[in-house]
Amino acid sequence: MDLINQFIENYKKKINFYETAARIAEDLLGDALRSSGIRAMVTSRAKSPARLKAKVSQRNDERESPYKNMSEIYADIADLSGVRVSLYFPGDRAKAEQVINNLFSVYDTRKFPAQSRQPSFHKRFSGYWATHYRIGIPEERLEKGQKKYSPVRIEIQVASVLMHAWSEVEHDLVYKPLQGAISEEELSILDELNGLVLTGEIALERLQKAGDARLQSKNASFQNQYDLAAYLYNYLHTRYGKQDLEPRMGNVELLLRLLTRLKAANARELDPILKAARISGDKRTVSEQLIDQIIYGNEKRYLLYLELSPLRTQSEEQQQACDYFLKPWISLETVLGRLLSKNNPKARGPFNINSLKRMKILGRENLERLASLRNARNGLIHGTEMPSSAALIRMGADVRHILSELADN
Repeated sequence: MDLINQFIENYKKKINFYETAARIAEDLLGDALRSSGIRAMVTSRAKSPARLKAKVSQRNDERESPYKNMSEIYADIADLSGVRVSLYFPGDRAKAEQVINNLFSVYDTRKFPAQSRQPSFHKRFSGYWATHYRIGIPEERLEKGQKKYSPVRIEIQVASVLMHAWSEVEHDLVYKPLQGAISEEELSILDELNGLVLTGEIALERLQKAGDARLQSKNASFQNQYDLAAYLYNYLHTRYGKQDLEPRMGNVELLLRLLTRLKAANARELDPILKAARISGDKRTVSEQLIDQIIYGNEKRYLLYLELSPLRTQSEEQQQACDYFLKPWISLETVLGRLLSKNNPKARGPFNINSLKRMKILGRENLERLASLRNARNGLIHGTEMPSSAALIRMGADVRHILSELADN
């Protein structure tokens, strides 16, 4: 107990550190879920010293050999920092998992009730339905002064709002009773409440499906990113089936702002864009692919998009270098689009390297260069990578060289 008391006192001195790590993860995940069109409440906390002491004492009693030092205890407790995701709709668990896997380094995933602890009372209902993730925040997601939080292991708990409320009550009464073991009658009532919660989750799933059905009309308009995301999820599952666990939706909120500015935030305007896109097997998110489909070869739309999502340049020099690359790149998209449409009048949107190869309008070296330039353009436009000023100047020169060769042909 002396070691455990010493650990708890040491933890109290560090609790602000763990609170901050949890809050950073909360902010990142909350923003990502909202922009992806997933309705949820996201909260965070550092584990309370009282609960932590009870957990460590219990773990110590269950171990074959007691803890030998504080480092051993810290290594054994994975939820000093915690984030809770309370989904409005239980059916969004797989979508939330996709966001978490894309955003964080995930070290372990535990699904309940398969691994749920079995209390002594014979339950009629299945208990706690949730998924827990042990994650770390990649350094590139953190600002300069936050890098020290990258090694922290954080537990993310994902469940419906109803399930979280029920599990909090059961957790305190059954597994951590403060006033002695509870009675069979109390356990029976908790089980009954669990049944009501599971019934409530079924109702929430039906509510979500009813809302999705309402949005499938050709005249549907998108009032917010949640409407648009629901429409996209249903469209993609209908078109592609369940080839992947879930499509990487990306920043639907940004896509909606672009559509709204273009007065195209409705199913009638969006459908031709969706049909022209080949949203499968691409590193870009769904939102990024649709944005590219919309702005391709159109300088006015490019400028509008950059107004909504400005480039993350760090200096005036870098901004000028971006302009040096992007202006001729937009012209190149326009030229390639015109050439491809002559060969295939139905062609629309970003160029296809294989189509250009068949047309033999560029040599192998320039085709390889073009593919590399497009990857760099995607990273720049969508904020995943900012090349150096020198690299942008070289890329701008390469684009001009390709334009020159096309003009000669």
